[in-house]
Amino acid sequence: MRELQRAMIPDDENGEVLRRMLDDGDDLSLERPIEFFHVFDDESQAEAFAAAAAEKPFVSVDEPEVDEEDVWQVCVVRIMAPSHAAITALERELADLAGTFGGFADGWGCSPADPAAH
Repeated sequence: MRELQRAMIPDDENGEVLRRMLDDGDDLSLERPIEFFHVFDDESQAEAFAAAAAEKPFVSVDEPEVDEEDVWQVCVVRIMAPSHAAITALERELADLAGTFGGFADGWGCSPADPAAH
């Protein structure tokens, strides 16, 4: 079953991450917080994106943070099972939104699912 599931994942960057997760024994049918990262040149861009992203359904948005290189980052979190279609769709939607505020997507990540929590 795992091999069939692995074969059904598209061959792109997101697919590669999902295949690695499967190979590590993760159950991709289990929901968990998935974090989508976005970067901006300045605080006002990051704050405007965070406010707009917070209006989207089923997501939470962390407060913008600045790193040691003065790059502002905003993390958008959605609790869902990590499917290729769902991750890719939300990633594109958020990237387009970030672009309207002068930012861009900087990847996504999540922790392995905790089967005991389900």
